[in-house]
Amino acid sequence: MRGLRLHPARVALAAAALALAALACNLTTEDEPTATPPLPFLRVTSTITPVFVIETPTPTPTDVALANPTQAPPTVVNCVPQTNWPVYVVVPGDTLSRIAERTRSTTAQLAQANCLANPGLIYVGQRLYVPSLPPAPTATPAPTADARLPVFSQALTVDPHWIGADGRPVTYSRTVRIQAGEVSNAASVTFYASNAAGGPATTVGQDRDPWDGAFVDYTFPAPGTYTFQAAASNEFGSRSSTVFTVRYDPGFQPPGGQPNRLVIAPYVRIEGGAYVLQPGATVTITWPDAPAGALRVDFLLFPTGTGVEGAGRVIGTDPNAADGATAAWLVPQATLGHLQGRAWMPDGSVQPSELQLIYSGS
Repeated sequence: MRGLRLHPARVALAAAALALAALACNLTTEDEPTATPPLPFLRVTSTITPVFVIETPTPTPTDVALANPTQAPPTVVNCVPQTNWPVYVVVPGDTLSRIAERTRSTTAQLAQANCLANPGLIYVGQRLYVPSLPPAPTATPAPTADARLPVFSQALTVDPHWIGADGRPVTYSRTVRIQAGEVSNAASVTFYASNAAGGPATTVGQDRDPWDGAFVDYTFPAPGTYTFQAAASNEFGSRSSTVFTVRYDPGFQPPGGQPNRLVIAPYVRIEGGAYVLQPGATVTITWPDAPAGALRVDFLLFPTGTGVEGAGRVIGTDPNAADGATAAWLVPQATLGHLQGRAWMPDGSVQPSELQLIYSGS
């Protein structure tokens, strides 16, 4: 039998076909790749700038009005307060947000109207401008006071001062006397002052013998509005006085345009600013610019060395000062002291004159 002979080209073609078939087989036996799920449709938008909303914080204990602040509430520089609004006096437990709710306003409006740099810092007795006065609160029983703590007998005041055209206390005297009156159960009374620029309140003096009247003298460093407060302390604790705010204006003229001084006639001479009077003579003491509307005017004598607070003796009274405050006085022998007029106003305040030094020989 003749052997089978294959043409080389055909052999190569067959081999190639077999190889392709094997390759196809291998491809069909491999695991099919898992289909990738379609990606969600992405939409490209413009960049959005986040907007931050500042909400009024819920009052916290640090927002509650301070009874005796170690720091005066800071104010905004070059800010004009809303002086045509009514005045609300801060009471214990107040916060600016609660005051805003009761006066139908917002904390931002009250802060702007009162030039407050920190709306969370107010204190008891502070005067705030509000768009409308809140309704009177329902009376609640007063908490029982600790009888061992010091007791102030009067509201804090500054002498001399007057009520200006804006209805606020003002003085032209650079040195004033801050008076807290008699303070029982107190070992000492410390006085503080702060001005409109804000910052920490400073200690301006201390009276360690407050039973006969607690006071210190204070010299204004510059014109401006100043707030004063006192704190009475003993071994059981301390208690704060009311606050008193006064504007120091060297150019202020009291009503009538005259200095707030007493005039005495007749007199022997004026020496070193003191009236030298004749012992046994009757003189007329006149206060030309006594405050209008005073219920009465008392004239007091303070002998030198006894102090001005608590040691005065009434030497004359004018029950009708509308026509000019005057009183007649019989000059005693060997007297050296100060005279002062004090006007009792309908709102319960007392407006004093300047102290006038007098002297009579033996």
